[in-house]
Amino acid sequence: MQRRQFITALGATGLLGATGAASAQANGKGESKRNGRNPNVDGGIENVIVLIGDGMGFDPIEVTSVVHDDLAMQSMTGVGYTRTNSRSGEVTDSAAAGTALATGLKAYNRQVSVYGDGDEDDVTPLATQLEVAQWLGKATGLVSTTRITHATPAAYASHIYDRGQEAAIAAQLVDSGVDVLFGGGRHEFDEETLGRAENEGYELLTDAGDLGSASSEKLLGLFDDSHVTYTLDRDDAIPALPEMTATAVDHLEQDDDGFFLMVEGGRIDHAEHGNDTQTTVAETKEFDEVVNWALDYVEDRDDTLVVVTSDHETGGMATGDGYGSPIETDAIANAEASNGAIAAAIEDGADVREAVEGHVDVDLTDEDVEQIEDGINSDNPYGLLNELGAVISDHLGVAWASNAHTGPAQPVMAAGPNVDPYDGWVHHVDLSATLTALLLFGRLDEVSETECENWERTVAKKGPRGTRDAYMALQYVGPVADDVTEALDVDDNGVVDYRDVVAILDGEVPKPVTAKK
Repeated sequence: MQRRQFITALGATGLLGATGAASAQANGKGESKRNGRNPNVDGGIENVIVLIGDGMGFDPIEVTSVVHDDLAMQSMTGVGYTRTNSRSGEVTDSAAAGTALATGLKAYNRQVSVYGDGDEDDVTPLATQLEVAQWLGKATGLVSTTRITHATPAAYASHIYDRGQEAAIAAQLVDSGVDVLFGGGRHEFDEETLGRAENEGYELLTDAGDLGSASSEKLLGLFDDSHVTYTLDRDDAIPALPEMTATAVDHLEQDDDGFFLMVEGGRIDHAEHGNDTQTTVAETKEFDEVVNWALDYVEDRDDTLVVVTSDHETGGMATGDGYGSPIETDAIANAEASNGAIAAAIEDGADVREAVEGHVDVDLTDEDVEQIEDGINSDNPYGLLNELGAVISDHLGVAWASNAHTGPAQPVMAAGPNVDPYDGWVHHVDLSATLTALLLFGRLDEVSETECENWERTVAKKGPRGTRDAYMALQYVGPVADDVTEALDVDDNGVVDYRDVVAILDGEVPKPVTAKK
């Protein structure tokens, strides 16, 4: 099988000694010696913050920097390019991409942290990074501007055959034990699920004012009925993504064992689906404010790693539609509404020209108005949004390729101790395995091909145990395909996943998660 590639630029080497045993963490038999459950070496990574700009390819970053000057994320160290293809093909959806980032395994589109055929509901749940962090005793959190039951946050703490089953995902999130859950999606939590959340100790937060007074150990923030309203359209009752992030970290960092936090700028993708230039820029800018906050947080720390990436690209945004300086930066920066809000006004009877020009500084032609009106009568439920996107973007000097996801590799940027530049190409599954190794062991080590081959022969013959074998096993996450992966599949479910890695490290199989059909 193809082994996972550790991105050694993300962490100091030196975990394994010359013999391959963890130098301060294993006894002579290769068995772990650790206080509690944390095998992390002294001075290693304790906190991991993963920031995902959903759909945020290179061009949304670049266009936003043209409008608002250089972004915080552009000051970060580049540590490679991550491919996004799923088991379905070269164009992933957020569920499969989130699964790859959370579990280190590829999935079919629509699958959420499970492994199985794409057209069947008989699937195997896959342990996630967040669940590894929980096993280590760390505090955990998920923050998003989408519904908290949406694909990306769901991939870190739920296991289900189809991403559309959001009510079932809501129930799983409540059962997951995640300490902080912030996002939208109130209407996905029925009274029974909210009652169970209360019984599990969650304090329910519903508006920005609740963030400052939250005091329970577990927080469930549902700040909008569906997705969190776009930053261009929201009022002060809905907290901004930086506010949610700061509150989450303030809560999670109270845990002496450290924390794992995933924050998603989820509505970048939604704006891109409609080719909504001004909203794409506004959502990317808000996401970058989270990045800036995180960089300030880690500046004087030696125990926290921040990684910024995107799960995929959406829309094929182009930085300009001609030579020179075609982008109307002032019009984008000063826009007062998303295309979604403009469409809603038109559908409520507002004049097309007044609805557009009253919120975005463009001058529509009669042909533009006619094109937008055609969208009102379209059989496509997104017809009006798509026509608004096409017309307004043309005036703003930004071009688009489609209204769907596209397949290019995405940038990976990082900040923290011992982060070095790297310009190689990896895949989401490699990034996932690397971050999981840092969660478990605090640092990385390079292992030669000869050492790998010798280890493979030994583990296939004698089976895995202890820290060294657990570290090595992370590179073999995937379906059982040979004698080595069969030996590493401790729970004998046909897949080597992070649960098997923990079992090798701990000496016993953790309690299984359950996938819902």
